Amino acid sequence: MTDLRWMRRALEQARRGLGRTTPNPVVGACIVSDEGVVLGQGAHERAGEPHAEVNALEEAGSEARGATLYCTLEPCVHTGKTGPCTQRIIAAGIRRVVAAMEDPFPLVGGRGFAMLRANGIEVKTGIGYDAAVRLNQPFLTTTRKGRPFVILKAATKLKSAGSTAGTLCDSPTTSAGVSSTADR
Repeated sequence: MTDLRWMRRALEQARRGLGRTTPNPVVGACIVSDEGVVLGQGAHERAGEPHAEVNALEEAGSEARGATLYCTLEPCVHTGKTGPCTQRIIAAGIRRVVAAMEDPFPLVGGRGFAMLRANGIEVKTGIGYDAAVRLNQPFLTTTRKGRPFVILKAATKLKSAGSTAGTLCDSPTTSAGVSSTADR
C-alpha cells in the first residue's frame, strides 16, 4: 500500500504537465525517505525543460541518498534536449526506483531500468500502471502506433416536429440543423 500511496503522489505531479509536454510524455516523480518523508517532488512541465526526476532530485538535494524515487515512467537513458535521468539518479545515490511503466520510446524501452539495476539500484515496476497509461495516451499512441491520438466529438439532430420520427436532419437548408448556416 505504501508504494501505491507514493505513486499516486507522483501521478498528481505528472498532471501538472498535461497539455504542455508534447511531444514528450507527462511524468511526475517524488523522492521518499525510509521514514516516509517526502524529500523532493517534481514534474516534467514543458518540452525541453528538466524532467520530473531531475526536478525532484534538485529539491531533495543530498537527502536523496538512500531514498526511494517514485516516477510515473521509466527514467530516460539517452541525451536529447536534456541529459539522461538515469545518470542523475545513480549519482544522487537513490537506493530504489518504483516506476509505473516502461517507456516505449525506442531510445529508452527498458534500457533505463537495465542501467539502474546494473548500478545496484532496486527497480520495481507496474505500480499505478493503468493511471500512468491514461495520462500518457497521446504520447503512447504516437510512440507505439506512429499516429496522433485523436478524439472526435460528433453530433446529430433529429428532424424537427412534424417530420418522420427517427430520421436524421439531412437538408442543408433546415434551420434546425446542428451547424450554423455558414457551416452548412
